Amino acid sequence: RIMFLALSFFTLGMLFAVHGLATPGVVFGNEQYAILGRSPWMSTLGAGFFAALSVTSIPLLQNGSRLRIPQVLFVSAVTLVTFYFGMSMLSPNWLTGFPTEAEWFQHTLTTITVALLVFAAWRYYQSYQFARLPGQLAVAVGLGFLAEAQLSLDFGTFPQYSWWEYHGLFLAAFTTVLLGWGWEVMRAKDGSAIAEGISMRDALSQMNRGRPTNLVALADQIENHDLETFRHVDRVAAFSYAIGRELGLSASHLRELVLAAQMHDVGKIGLPPYILTKSERLTTDEWDQIKQHPRKGEEILNRVKVLSGLAFIIRGHHERYEGTGYPDGLRGEGIPIESRIIAVADTFDALTSHRPYRPAMTLGQARTELERVAGTQLDPGLVTVIVKLIDNGALAAHGGHPETKDHDHTLRTA
Repeated sequence: RIMFLALSFFTLGMLFAVHGLATPGVVFGNEQYAILGRSPWMSTLGAGFFAALSVTSIPLLQNGSRLRIPQVLFVSAVTLVTFYFGMSMLSPNWLTGFPTEAEWFQHTLTTITVALLVFAAWRYYQSYQFARLPGQLAVAVGLGFLAEAQLSLDFGTFPQYSWWEYHGLFLAAFTTVLLGWGWEVMRAKDGSAIAEGISMRDALSQMNRGRPTNLVALADQIENHDLETFRHVDRVAAFSYAIGRELGLSASHLRELVLAAQMHDVGKIGLPPYILTKSERLTTDEWDQIKQHPRKGEEILNRVKVLSGLAFIIRGHHERYEGTGYPDGLRGEGIPIESRIIAVADTFDALTSHRPYRPAMTLGQARTELERVAGTQLDPGLVTVIVKLIDNGALAAHGGHPETKDHDHTLRTA
C-alpha cells in the first residue's frame, strides 16, 4: 500500500515535470509541443489510479507469491513512467493525436480521475477516524487537493486564474503530505507509524465485515516492534481464558473475554515505537501518552460493529482494584470482571517476560509479586485463581522466559 501511494506521487511529479519542462522557453524553445497540454491530464490520472490501488484489497498482492508480484509491479510502473518522461524529452510531439483537446474526452478523464482520488481520500479519512494519526489525514487532504486540481484543469478558463489554480493545488497536495508525514516521523521518531496507519485501512474494513482476525493481527503487530514483544496479546488471551474457565464462565462469555484480551492494547496504535521499547524511565509526557491507550482502544472498538460490545472492557483493563488506576479511577467490583481478569493475565505475562529494564521472573517470583499486589493493583480473588493455576501447573511462562513488553501498570506492565 505504501508502494502504491509512493507511485501515486511519483507519477504525478514525473509526468507534471514533463509539462513544466515543455513550457515554451524552458527546454524546447518557444514552440508548443503535444506533451505540454497532455501531460497534466496524464499526471492526475496516473496519481488517481495508484492512489486508488493503495486502498483497494488485492488478495494476490496481500498473500504474496514466488513471483514477487509487488516488486514486479513497482519496477514496471517506475519503468513506464520513466519511459514516458524520456520519450517526451526525446520526441515532444509523440502524443500528437491523443484527444485531450476534445471537451468530451476532458470531461471523461476528469470524471474518472476525480472518482479515483475521492475514493482514495475517503478511505484514508476513514483510517484517520479510526486511529487519529496526522499522516492519514494529510494523505486524505492531499488527495482532495489533487481532485480540486483536476476540476480546475478541466473547467478553468485559460488564461484566467481558474485555470492556473491547478498548479498551486498540485503544490498544496505535495506540501500537505510531506508536512503530515514529517510531523508523524518527528512525533514517533521513525516512519513505522505511517505504515501502521495505512494498514489500519484494511483492518477497519475487515472488522466491519465481521472478520476480527485482521485487527487482532494488527493489535499483535503493535507489540512486535522488537523480539521482546513477540505474541504478547496471544499469551494474555490464553491466560485470561484459563482464569475465566476456572471461574466457570460460559462458552460465549469466554469467547468475548478472549477476543477482548487479544484487543486489549489496540489503543497503542500510533504510539511512537521508541516509547514502547524504551529501557529507561518514561518521562511524564511519554507516560501521559501511554495512559491514553485504554480510552483510545475503546474509541476504536466502538467504531467496529462486531467489537463495540467489548469496548467497555478495553477501557477498564488498567483500572486498579484500590481505585487509583486509569482512565476512570474505578474501584473493586465497579471494574468489569473481564477487565480485572485481563489485568491479572497481563501482569502475569509482564512479570514472566524479559524486559529491557529487567530479566523475566521465575514462576515462583511472579507468584510472590502477584500476591503482593493483590487487593491494591489486582483483584485478590482473581489473584487466588491464577496462583492456583500456577501451583497446579495449568499455567506456565512461555519457554520459561516469554518475550513481551507493556508499560502501564505500577509494575510497568501496560
